[in-house]
Amino acid sequence: MQRISAMPNASPDPQVQFAAVEELLTRWLKERREVLGKYTEIAVAIDGVLGPDGVATRQAALCQILVDYVSVGHFEVFHELLAEAESFGDGTSSLAQNVMPAIADTTEVIMAYDEKYGEGVGTEKKLKRDLSALGEALEARFALEDQLIAGLHNSHRRQAG
Repeated sequence: MQRISAMPNASPDPQVQFAAVEELLTRWLKERREVLGKYTEIAVAIDGVLGPDGVATRQAALCQILVDYVSVGHFEVFHELLAEAESFGDGTSSLAQNVMPAIADTTEVIMAYDEKYGEGVGTEKKLKRDLSALGEALEARFALEDQLIAGLHNSHRRQAG
């Protein structure tokens, strides 16, 4: 997995800011697909296809990419989306006030999962239950992130073009 580290610099020029955020989002959403792939691998693995060692290995990989994905979202993507909204000055940044607390709730679920399973340990019975709860949190998170992207980025597409 390639770490997303090139955070765009906030630009007072809305078109420049939009282009930088577009590039960041493209890489981040690719990482989201990787999260879903790792999640699916675990779901298949716990249904008996792999032994405990295979599940543990995949579990550790899932937790690593989850933490990376969440970190990039919080420390890069969301900040850049807000900077873009502010550079356009059209009031779209107020959407973040409504959405960010719900995203933070999903972060708590994800981090609790990482604390419990990041080292690839945990009982299979609890793992199935916890994996299901993680799946629900990820589904909610992705919907909220998409709402932010639509409201704080895609709404500027015509203006930036």
